[in-house]
Amino acid sequence: MRPGGQQRREDARETSDDHDDLQKHGASVGTGSGGNLEVNEETEVIMKMRFIPTSVHGAVDHVVGPALVLAPTLLRLGRTSPEGITARAVGGVQAVYSNLTDYELSRKRVVPMKVHLALDAVGGATLALVPQLTDARKRGKKHWLPHLVIGVAELGMAVLTKTEPPRTKAERSTMVGKLVSSAKGVKGAAEHAVNAIL
Repeated sequence: MRPGGQQRREDARETSDDHDDLQKHGASVGTGSGGNLEVNEETEVIMKMRFIPTSVHGAVDHVVGPALVLAPTLLRLGRTSPEGITARAVGGVQAVYSNLTDYELSRKRVVPMKVHLALDAVGGATLALVPQLTDARKRGKKHWLPHLVIGVAELGMAVLTKTEPPRTKAERSTMVGKLVSSAKGVKGAAEHAVNAIL
């Protein structure tokens, strides 16, 4: 059996070697997360999974929202049928928040893209599930199949769309300007603190 001090030094050396190996393979130890490992490769995989540009997503939204509002009429679904009401409600709500989302084809950039994608996921799930839960299957394919297809497509778009729109040159310049002015303010405060100490 080894004396306690020698065992602690060997344990510390092994921990240090493990930490070096993790950093070498693209992992970092984050103290802000309680020392949990944050693997950069997993983050990269998630980021690569989101490949649909926000401009494409916006174009699809501006077609699908109004199409969902019109579809029950075109398919001759009953005005009070759950599948008709669901399609009109999801389409109407989607048309409104699509015009308020922070992406290229929006009228006002109020709703963050992550919130938009969450709303898309909820709308897609609602669209796909309501006809299944209300016995619309018994009334024929036109009562449930379009809902299922568009609902699954909405869920897919929500998962695969990038969470940030590309910034214009002017927006990037404004951000850099704000960072520079903040840095100058911090520098001035630091100089003032140093002069006060000296």
